[in-house]
Amino acid sequence: MKKFIFILVALAFMACEKTIFVGGTVTDHQSGDSIEGLDMGLYAASPEFDYENKKWSDLELIARGTTNNDGFFSMEIDAETNMSHYIFYFPLPTIDTLSANAKYRYSSSYETDFLTPDYSKESEFRLERSSSIQVKLINFTQEQIEMRFADGAVRIHSLNYLANLSYKKLLAGQKYIFDFFEVVDFENQKEQLNYLGSTSHFIKTQLPEDGDKVEWFMPWQIIEIDYNTLERRLLD
Repeated sequence: MKKFIFILVALAFMACEKTIFVGGTVTDHQSGDSIEGLDMGLYAASPEFDYENKKWSDLELIARGTTNNDGFFSMEIDAETNMSHYIFYFPLPTIDTLSANAKYRYSSSYETDFLTPDYSKESEFRLERSSSIQVKLINFTQEQIEMRFADGAVRIHSLNYLANLSYKKLLAGQKYIFDFFEVVDFENQKEQLNYLGSTSHFIKTQLPEDGDKVEWFMPWQIIEIDYNTLERRLLD
């Protein structure tokens, strides 16, 4: 009986040796915060894979894992898996606008380890926020406006009153307060900001226009803000 148990333990140990765990930590490129609840995948591609126009249809999912509250994920793979330059970590595509995977996307614009995976679990992956926001101001007559939101601000210098916030990358699925100020005496270098009012808007989560592209862009989301609807609030 003891011999039989020893054999079972030995077989179990040998089975464990056939797999290993790989992974890393995923963070928000803008804030540096860890991203929880993100589904990550390990993908294999053929040697003919198009690096410039990456498509999901040209990738094979090998393993997957979900990030915890520290942004850490791990996945079990065959110990003999060759982690060559034809193996990639990517966030899984999704059709669920409530998921973290719809709020973030892979971007080759930033230096990441997505294309250089290894057997370590110490790698850090930075994801870009998927939102692309354009603000259109209506019934504003001031010559120059400063709009403040979250931890950012933007100056609008022309009466065209259009501002692209794509470089600020507001996080989809959240509500933000926008505070507006008139910039006066700017030409005399005696700048003064007169508070005009505030409004709040929810940033919608959208899905990519082309679902087969790994590196995708969210469609432009246009937010219209009418001067006549601004409300006064107590500023911090």
